[in-house]
Amino acid sequence: MIETNRAEHMRMLDRQILGLLVSRAAASEVQPHEFAEFLDTHIEAIRRLSEEHPTPLAERIGKAAGRYRFR
Repeated sequence: MIETNRAEHMRMLDRQILGLLVSRAAASEVQPHEFAEFLDTHIEAIRRLSEEHPTPLAERIGKAAGRYRFR
C-alpha cells in the first residue's frame, strides 16, 4: 500500500479533476464566463454515468480506498 498524506493527496486529486474539467470545457468550446454553468451541468452528466456504471459504486470506492494508507 502507498502511504501518503490524505490532505495533500486530496489537493492533488482536486487539481487533476479541475484540469480535466477545463480540458473538457475547452473541447466543448465553453467560454470562460460559461465555465461555472458548464460545471453544474457536467457534474450532473457524470452523476448519470456513475449510476449507469455496471460496477456498484460501493465496490468501486472500496477498491480505490484499498490502494492507499493515509497517515
